[in-house]
Amino acid sequence: MTAPAPPGVFSRPYRARTLAVSSTFVLVAFAGLALSTVMPIAVQDLDGLGLYSLAFGGFLTTGIVGTVLAGGWSDRRGPAPALCAGLALFSGGALVSGLAESIVPFLLGRYVQGLGGGAVTVALYVVVGRAYPSALRPRMFSLITACWIVPSMVGPPIAGAVAQRLSWHWVFHGIAVLGLLSLALLAGPLGRLRPAGDEDGEKPGGLRAMPALAVALGAGLLQYAGSQSGLHRLVAVAAGLVLLVVWLRPLLPARTLRAGRGIPSLVLLRGVSAGVYFTVETYIPLMLVNERQWSPGAAGMSLTGAALTWFAASWLQGHPRLPWPRERVVLAGALIHAAGAAVTLSGALRAMPAVTVAVGLLVAGFGMGLLLPGVGVLTLEHSPVDEQGRNSASLQLSDSLSSVLLVGLCGALFNAAHVSAGQDATAFAAVFGTALAVAAAAVPIARRIAVPHTEEKKNHATV
Repeated sequence: MTAPAPPGVFSRPYRARTLAVSSTFVLVAFAGLALSTVMPIAVQDLDGLGLYSLAFGGFLTTGIVGTVLAGGWSDRRGPAPALCAGLALFSGGALVSGLAESIVPFLLGRYVQGLGGGAVTVALYVVVGRAYPSALRPRMFSLITACWIVPSMVGPPIAGAVAQRLSWHWVFHGIAVLGLLSLALLAGPLGRLRPAGDEDGEKPGGLRAMPALAVALGAGLLQYAGSQSGLHRLVAVAAGLVLLVVWLRPLLPARTLRAGRGIPSLVLLRGVSAGVYFTVETYIPLMLVNERQWSPGAAGMSLTGAALTWFAASWLQGHPRLPWPRERVVLAGALIHAAGAAVTLSGALRAMPAVTVAVGLLVAGFGMGLLLPGVGVLTLEHSPVDEQGRNSASLQLSDSLSSVLLVGLCGALFNAAHVSAGQDATAFAAVFGTALAVAAAAVPIARRIAVPHTEEKKNHATV
């Protein structure tokens, strides 16, 4: 007799939670792709092109606070409260931005949305760690990536059509409604997940709240500096760097900034790689619309293609009989991601067809599909149960902070080289060239992600 097949993520014990988690990731995917598609129209309509990077970077900056608070909250109360609070903030922020008639309230809404978005992502990672055995986690991460497929195909075209026929405001209003619907679906399936730590311990976020606020403020100052000049820029940069140097270390695993082997390098690799991809993804629609005169819908389709190649790679790495060690798959992803960044840089040259930029994003998406799920699986695999929330928060914090810093740096470079719409090839080359340099730096970090044997034995003993 053959052994019975192991249960899958949609088998009876896991079906309700899997549907709840996947529906929330569909919302996150649709929101990210739809809002990236209409962002160039929104900031120009509000006369805020010089603050374009803040529309994305501000979202990530406040996401740092949501990430850290939700990590501690999930460890002590279970992931459901943090997830519901995050969705409420995410929807409220989208509504505020959608109602905005000037750039300041628009950015304020994005900041509120980022606070909720950071909490949602961490809480969902904790759900995967708590609700699924280790054998099912690679498949669950593949499913999470699959949740981007339909949004990647329908999100940019729908958002572009709504912005052209009605207004970009309605795209934000639609995201707010979808967020509230997802909140209603989550309460039952996830409410039964219990906390791993002491429910009578610290309040959500605990002693990490102050460092999180300080780091978010530091990142925000660096973002602000990218849109300023002269003395204001120097003061903002100095203050931001001081806050990051003093307060960042308590929020990350020891030796993260030195790429220590194991979880520290996993956290650093997640941040560096995600920062590059997010920066490139942020500026590609702007380049195709302003520089190459593509429609918003057509420019958004480059995001669709990248989401599909990301899913293909994620499905490949989630195969139960993967013939290679997961660490080697992650390294391959880092190499492919850097190659995609190089192709994207070449597409910024006027002599190259505009589609070259989109092809580069397709290649980078495939690399990220190998890299990011593997980083998530290895981090949960090597984390004690009562530290899964903290380490998941560290992953997301590294992701958000690296993206904020790189988007801010590239925003400053873009503003310094900016001439006018249609004359910014040099500005975009500066952005994509910086992204390529950082992507190349991720490769040696990917060689250090294997967990030392002594640390692995310690973690298993803790479990």
